[in-house]
Amino acid sequence: MARKVLSPAGDGKPIGMYSAGFQVDGSTLVFVAGQVAMDAEGRIVGEGDIKTQATQVYKNLAAVLGAAGLSFGDVVKFTTYLARNDDWVPFGEWRRAEYPRLFPDGVYPPNTGVVVTALARPQLLLEVEAIAVRPGQPASRGAGRSRAAAPGPAPRARPAARPARNAAARRR
Repeated sequence: MARKVLSPAGDGKPIGMYSAGFQVDGSTLVFVAGQVAMDAEGRIVGEGDIKTQATQVYKNLAAVLGAAGLSFGDVVKFTTYLARNDDWVPFGEWRRAEYPRLFPDGVYPPNTGVVVTALARPQLLLEVEAIAVRPGQPASRGAGRSRAAAPGPAPRARPAARPARNAAARRR
């Protein structure tokens, strides 16, 4: 598997032993590690404020996507982790206000939302990871089929013709 490590210089850079993102397989897919509300110096932004943290999280996501030459319009999947169930309403308000700017075409990627017991640091309220696709890549073989053209078991060979049992049968 060919992969390129994405390392933004400012916001979105990793704060631990992981990559901010990977661009894989001929640069078609880009996987962005979960981004939290930390600035380029590793300081938590917006402690206790989900909307301020969301702004920083999406700024970090934009930075990692930018390192791959992509934008939010290339995202095909988000996974959102909240540390407090009560933050869904204000986070939803933030999204309603900001998503039209982040996604001007009005097409929002699928999102899976999860409430977790805690994130890596107790002051963090939100973490969002993303998967993006580089546009303009040729479609893979098998595109449009109902099943993926993944390798599977080899087709079964037809049994060999049975030899004739006797000379009389061969003459017919």
